[in-house]
Amino acid sequence: MNMFATNVSPAQTTASCRLRGAARWLADALAVLTIAFAGCESSPPPPSFMAPPNPGNQIANSETNLLQQGDVVAISFQYNTNYATSQKISFDGTLNLEGVGSVKSSGRTPLQLQSELVQLYEPLAKDDVITVKVVSTAACVYVSGAVIRPGKIPLERTMTVLEAIMEADGFDSSRAQLSDVTVLRLEDGRQKIYHVNLKNLLRGQEDSPFYLKPFDIIHVPTKTFNF
Repeated sequence: MNMFATNVSPAQTTASCRLRGAARWLADALAVLTIAFAGCESSPPPPSFMAPPNPGNQIANSETNLLQQGDVVAISFQYNTNYATSQKISFDGTLNLEGVGSVKSSGRTPLQLQSELVQLYEPLAKDDVITVKVVSTAACVYVSGAVIRPGKIPLERTMTVLEAIMEADGFDSSRAQLSDVTVLRLEDGRQKIYHVNLKNLLRGQEDSPFYLKPFDIIHVPTKTFNF
């Protein structure tokens, strides 16, 4: 006689079978969910409808931008600090530096100017560490017409026409004719006019931003009302 045998009723047997069946169903469901979740992780994310980063939002690189008249640069020496200076590039594009005299600076990057100064100061400050940094830039653009705050906008980074208008506190929505914004630019001694349709840009019908150059003049014309 088996001393461990027990009497199990049919109802208990049925309940046990139902529990085992439910547990099996739950295990299968968890397995399916696990596979589905793993598939979602391995598959690429759905395409994003956000606009790609605008190069106009990137901060200008002072190491590579060309220096120009009116820029203020700081020249530092690690050891021979008596040669250190902070100067504005003159109208003729030069800096007047202690020990080496007039040095052509405009049209060069800070790194190019820095390399030349290392050579020029070699007899005076041998093996010194010279650094050229831009303190402030003279580059700017001008916004006029149907904008909230017309005037001069510092061009301290790459900027588009629309961004310059936003820097002028935006356009006057009741007066601005955005379909024919003009940009005046001096090129090779001649005034050139570019036409920009910001209305299409704002509607998403145009995806090519118009990038500005130093001293461009942006004009937002006023709508013509026919009575």
